[in-house]
Amino acid sequence: MQRQDATPRDDGDLIDRIYEAAAVPEFWPGVLDALAAHADCRAAVLISTDGTEVANWIGNPTIVEAMDIYVRDGWGARNPLSDRAIARSLPDFIGEFDVFHQREIDESPFYQEFMRPNGLAWSGGTVISGPTDTHVTVSVHRPHVMGPVERVHLDRLTQLRPHLARAAFLAARLRLEQARAAVQALAAIGLPAAALSVEGRLKVANDLFQALIPEVALDRRERLKFADREADKLFNQGLEALRLGVAGLTFPVPASAEATPMVVHLVPIAGAAHDIFSATRWLLVCAPVAKANRIDSGVLQGLFDLTAAEARVAKGLAAGDTLDSLAARHGLGRETIRSQLKAVMAKTGTHRQADLVRLLTGTASLRR
Repeated sequence: MQRQDATPRDDGDLIDRIYEAAAVPEFWPGVLDALAAHADCRAAVLISTDGTEVANWIGNPTIVEAMDIYVRDGWGARNPLSDRAIARSLPDFIGEFDVFHQREIDESPFYQEFMRPNGLAWSGGTVISGPTDTHVTVSVHRPHVMGPVERVHLDRLTQLRPHLARAAFLAARLRLEQARAAVQALAAIGLPAAALSVEGRLKVANDLFQALIPEVALDRRERLKFADREADKLFNQGLEALRLGVAGLTFPVPASAEATPMVVHLVPIAGAAHDIFSATRWLLVCAPVAKANRIDSGVLQGLFDLTAAEARVAKGLAAGDTLDSLAARHGLGRETIRSQLKAVMAKTGTHRQADLVRLLTGTASLRR
């Protein structure tokens, strides 16, 4: 799905494209190209922020390199323009001289060290408060040599602002309903599931997952937490790994007085990383397990990313074997078996052999 022309024929064409991008996020770079051209600018970007943190962004090709620097070097927390635009709280596009004096711009590290060197010296922007707890900033930019964005261009952009705001609302609602449908589908096959924000906050959960609160999971303002400390530590480490690009992870949650042991899978929601308006980024799925006698090696490998040798050691220990008996049976040294055991414990998040055995005997009811 790709639009061919970046420059709109008129406002009506650009408005149509804004609403198309609300449904198809891949269209936004082309729309932003057109929005920049609409104001005789070179770059345009949508930035979703949560406080001073950049939650997500998408821009036209011209601004991508600068935005990588913006996020990497933490300029979002040092951006006085966003703070003043939010405080102004008016539904229009503004330029620098609507909120700054020339001297402030000349003395601002944000402008002198980031904006001007990256060809973004002059801008026109607006802040949209959507249905989620984030702000979305829409801005166009031009190099210093071109001078400030003229009022006539800011007024043209302001005429488009209601459409940008409605597109943001529609896109956020659509993504939320898609997440809701996903977790309800998992409930239909008996799996507790929830959709989380990029920070790990609970956004949508099915009834099976809600039933785990607060005995197993805790719905906290900063992020979802697990009542078991070790499970919560693994969950928090997993969120960090996912934000760095890991494809997904699995960790165990031990039994409690109210719930059986379970294996938790945390995976990215398809397409959410590239969707500026998505309030949900991760899908969390719980697989409750029950006691049984026979452990499937294939299940162990799949759940915990074990090698065949590691799965063999795990299965043997769960069946009552010792390190010495496993070493003798497979013709290996005890230290080799011990090394494999350490790898199994690291991948399953356990610290004692007894805890590992309790977890593994719980996985026996899972079949491929």
